[in-house]
Amino acid sequence: MLEAIVLKLITSLTGFLFEGYLDTFKYNKIDGAPSWYGNSGSNSQLVGYGYYKGDINTIVLAQKNCKQNLEAKINKSIEIIIYDNFKHVKDPKEKEFLKRVQYDETLSTFIEKNVKFEKVEHLKAKKETLFSDERKYDETFTGCMVEKKSILDYQKERLVVLQKELTNFKASNAEDELDAELNQPYK
Repeated sequence: MLEAIVLKLITSLTGFLFEGYLDTFKYNKIDGAPSWYGNSGSNSQLVGYGYYKGDINTIVLAQKNCKQNLEAKINKSIEIIIYDNFKHVKDPKEKEFLKRVQYDETLSTFIEKNVKFEKVEHLKAKKETLFSDERKYDETFTGCMVEKKSILDYQKERLVVLQKELTNFKASNAEDELDAELNQPYK
């Protein structure tokens, strides 16, 4: 049954990634933000955005927010896929497998390794003039992306590893049960 769950997870994730669902998350329009901020990316990339108020040193913080935005999009898609497709699952081992799929401990490392910052814009505070609006704060805006294919490859690899771990766990439990039966006194 785990093989069927893995296959359904992969096909559902593929649909989410390439049908553009993840790009439909809405962003609050920040007054004075660059025109590219919050727009959907290409069909082959998942795009995230980050923002931070402050001086030029806040670029790193805005980039961190950008990576967190990507992570939140991926986590939310996995959560929705599991909810939509597996709410009927009753078997405790299958539930445990789905829980482990949903809570990915290495996702932030994957994003860190694969993220590319396409846009970084730091805007200085300025007074209102005839040709421009006032900007009360220095602000940093970032746009980053990860290839959707690499996300899919990562999730496929992760599902195979989780499936093997769960299968090994089941085998170990079966051996323990067999040993316990064999060690019981004969009646």
